[in-house]
Amino acid sequence: MKLVSVMILSYRNLSRVFPTLDSLLTQDYPALELVFSDDASPDYAEWKPRVEEYLEKRRTEAIREIIWVSHGENVGTVRNSNDAIRASHGEYVFSIAPEDEFAHPGALGDLVRCLEETGKGVCFGRLQGVTPDGRTVDHLLSCESDYDLLKSYTMEQTRNRLFSRNFLPAPAVMLKRDVFEKNGYYPESIRLIEDYPYWLILTSNGVAFAYLDEVVVRYGLSGVSSSGHYGEAFMEDMFRIYDQFIFPFDRRFGPLQGAYNLLKRHGLQYYRTLARWPKLSAGKRAWYRVRYAPFFLYTGMLDWKTALVNRRERPAGGHGGGTDERS
Repeated sequence: MKLVSVMILSYRNLSRVFPTLDSLLTQDYPALELVFSDDASPDYAEWKPRVEEYLEKRRTEAIREIIWVSHGENVGTVRNSNDAIRASHGEYVFSIAPEDEFAHPGALGDLVRCLEETGKGVCFGRLQGVTPDGRTVDHLLSCESDYDLLKSYTMEQTRNRLFSRNFLPAPAVMLKRDVFEKNGYYPESIRLIEDYPYWLILTSNGVAFAYLDEVVVRYGLSGVSSSGHYGEAFMEDMFRIYDQFIFPFDRRFGPLQGAYNLLKRHGLQYYRTLARWPKLSAGKRAWYRVRYAPFFLYTGMLDWKTALVNRRERPAGGHGGGTDERS
């Protein structure tokens, strides 16, 4: 069987990796490599031996090798991801974060079969969100939930959709190693967001995506991007992504493209303002509520519609539901 490298990327959360490991150790795929890559967590030296001991007692024959990568200083999510890929050896690579779990024992095997049967280099499964209090969320806000629609997209349609927003679930994606060998690694001009600019690069290079209409990951909704509440550093990355990978290439609106770009930049500034919200005075908050009133109304409507769908629609089994976080 071809080797699958499962990369666990941690930053201040290695202590929450044990449910992730439990779900990995029950996978029925027989050839796995486990790569831990930590981004200078202050408690890394404390938790690494505990994780090693946990694995020593539970390791199965499917785990061919365990590799540890650690950074002496914080390098960001993108560099941490790239270093994990460079340290790995599998023909297929899959990244998962502590707290996230594989949805069922066949998740990795199903992703491998999707890649082999379609002949494509990238396969997106689905996510099922899990709130900090344990509730499941089957329809998540950002991503397209109609995989039949995504399968019908041409390369240009996929890229144009990405120009609007990131609608693809990075926590549920498996890639062939040769995708990185042919197209480079995640762009390190971006610090925290590895997936969005890379999908733009791949679609511009003609790399087609496959879609597995099945929940493969139970996704913890307590992270920065998963909660829809972004930090300032995250939003600075978003500005860089639009400036480097979207605004110079987006031509969907012809002579009106400049006006669209200004409106999009205004939307980014709205999210950056939300990131700074706790630091703002009451007067500035009141002013920004007026200035960004259409965005407050629009995002509020999206949240309401998503909550309504989740109340009305429950999947019949474990293989259903929606996808990714707001981006």
